[in-house]
Amino acid sequence: MKKNLQTLIFVFTFLTSHFFGGQVCAQGANRVDVGKSFVIINKLNGGGTYSPGDTLEIRVTIAVITQATNTIIDNVQVFDAVPANTTYIPGSIRVATNQGITYSGPYTESVDADQGSNVGGNITINLGNGATGANGGRIRSDTSRPSFYSSHCIMMACYRVKINNTASFGDTLSIGGSVKYRMVKPSNGWTTVNFPVYKILLFQNNGLCKNGTAISSASDSLGTFASGITQNRATPLAFATTYVKTNIGTGTPNDYFYSIVNNSSADGTTNVNSTMPESPANHRVFGYWDICGDHTGAASPSLGNPPAAPGTRGGNFVLVNASYNTDLAYQETLSNLCPNTYYEFSAWFRNLCPRCSCDSMGRGSGTKNFIPFPGNDSSGVRPNLTFEIDGLAYFTSGDIKYDRSVPWKQFGFTFLTKPTQTSANFTIRNNSPGGGGNDWAIDDINVAHCGPSLKMNYTPLVLGCNAAPFPVNLSDTIVCIYNNYTYFKWQKSNVGGTIWTDMVGPGTSGSGTPVLVGGQYKYVTNLPPFLATPADSGTYYRVIVGTSAANLTGNCAFTDGSTTMIKVVDCGIILSGNFLKFKGAVMDNKATLNWAVSDENNLLNYEIEKSTDGISFTRAGSVNALNLSEMNYSFTDPENINGAVYYRIKMVNKNNLFKYSNIILLNTALTFDIKNIQNPFSDEIKMDIIVPTDGVITLNIYNDKGQLEKVSYQTVKKGYSRISFINMNTLSKGVYFISANFNNKSIKSKLIKY
Repeated sequence: MKKNLQTLIFVFTFLTSHFFGGQVCAQGANRVDVGKSFVIINKLNGGGTYSPGDTLEIRVTIAVITQATNTIIDNVQVFDAVPANTTYIPGSIRVATNQGITYSGPYTESVDADQGSNVGGNITINLGNGATGANGGRIRSDTSRPSFYSSHCIMMACYRVKINNTASFGDTLSIGGSVKYRMVKPSNGWTTVNFPVYKILLFQNNGLCKNGTAISSASDSLGTFASGITQNRATPLAFATTYVKTNIGTGTPNDYFYSIVNNSSADGTTNVNSTMPESPANHRVFGYWDICGDHTGAASPSLGNPPAAPGTRGGNFVLVNASYNTDLAYQETLSNLCPNTYYEFSAWFRNLCPRCSCDSMGRGSGTKNFIPFPGNDSSGVRPNLTFEIDGLAYFTSGDIKYDRSVPWKQFGFTFLTKPTQTSANFTIRNNSPGGGGNDWAIDDINVAHCGPSLKMNYTPLVLGCNAAPFPVNLSDTIVCIYNNYTYFKWQKSNVGGTIWTDMVGPGTSGSGTPVLVGGQYKYVTNLPPFLATPADSGTYYRVIVGTSAANLTGNCAFTDGSTTMIKVVDCGIILSGNFLKFKGAVMDNKATLNWAVSDENNLLNYEIEKSTDGISFTRAGSVNALNLSEMNYSFTDPENINGAVYYRIKMVNKNNLFKYSNIILLNTALTFDIKNIQNPFSDEIKMDIIVPTDGVITLNIYNDKGQLEKVSYQTVKKGYSRISFINMNTLSKGVYFISANFNNKSIKSKLIKY
């Protein structure tokens, strides 16, 4: 396959600060920070995986930060070696601002008067005032340029390489290097920072899952950070991060800090169009940040949710004011992975600041004579995130520009676990030299099991008359962009699709042979035909798949929720008799039933059935049919009623064909209750309602963040009623809560939408 000739750029950024008592001072103190990063120049817009032919810029960032007194370092030098499997790009050595704008250079590769050299693949870049080809210069926190708001000096030493076209996917690049400088003020002598070896994996980009299920999702409420009625969440992140938690405010979070909020305004306002810039900053953080809500479950994923009003529940998300270093925003080890299985590692991000730039003279975007980035972009340093697995960099987001029309963007990739791998360490790392921008939000971190789509097929529609068995044919079509989900198993459920058991016998499990059709792999599994009787009506069937026989158990088994329920019709519809009414009452603790029928013809009898749960019925007695044009019947149950009892009448003809009346509930003391609620549900939710009087019941559906999704008002009669909450097809798959309210009493239940 022919590869595009693309180039990789490496940039070094250095940051300096004062140390007191052997520890780095808190935010705002004097210090020197040094960080290393790398970006794919040809993928800055949109990101991607690292591939042969890409151009990398390797960056070392040095920041000299001051608070009360100036910080000074001198003899500043950057050392690096061109990584194996790459080729240095001549004329690419330069010094840049933290936004990536060239400040000085480019320099020649030879050892001469300018500040950079490349001798046999060994890179040297001398930085600071007075730097020469032989010696590093001086960097101050107040006078050196590039200046950051006239108090810090931030600069990047950069060079570029191209990943060789002869390299292969699966190869790794190793990037190390060091920085050396002498601390002048305070006087702490010489410092050498040896960077850890960063490893980049050359990896083919397979995009995101088309059918991902969060079986192994990130922690902290499956990466959604839960919800709350207070703006700031009290508990810190549940996973590891090098950032420090703080509450949001007019000037927080600052560099190196994060906040967990349901509203990104400084004071809880929900006016997303609040004045910008604000001076003083009352509503917007720093006077510029977006006012927005979280991303989870948004009707428009690219726009996200509106900010939560004070005292109302809203989804949480994380705001990061990124550091100058390549610090960790997210890191955790997931140990419930499945071997030889495809997963998606992704997250949603938002650039928060449209006007946070600072030019090389230290002037902010609202300052007179401010020089904007080319293209008049004043959003400043753009967020750039690296996704890593087990210490290998797989994917970069590229530079995330500020985009008010499409603020939330998803970045991520798909990878395959090794044949015996069951755990991995996942990391999202800041890759931009923050300061003057690099302010971003993150939500919905997801490690999702990628699986196929399954489509159940069944013929014919099952009909059963006179309890005679009828043949059933079921098949399932498995379609996937990958060809390794070849193992399957049939399961069935007699409890509404909530508890599944494996089917046994020939053809109920095995492996298929996928065939490539239209760019996707497809095969069909056929369940051996079987005979169904009315007793089988309501039984659910499904197929689960896996990448091995062992992966058909536990969390490694994959299903997309596709099921079918067979319906065995007893053919009672051909009976000529019709029920006109069916009522009952409790007298002396015994149930007296009355029903009226018309058009009796060739009927045998009426069987009375009862139940304590409304599902399983037993025979309580029978009454012979008189076969008249219209007739009233009655029956008294000889057993005393003890609690709630359901009754129904079974009309039977002389050929043993039958049909049922409606169900009634009798109880000595009726109380509001819900029985037999359908769970999980798809397009509608069916349930049995018991009320002590006639009235109106209110049904509310809430999502997992407590947000109201649907409301229904239904009139019910005293006693037992079966009702449905319809039009559920507009809800996405997931967890919901239903609240039923009647006469100031409320009953709540958790439901699953599949």
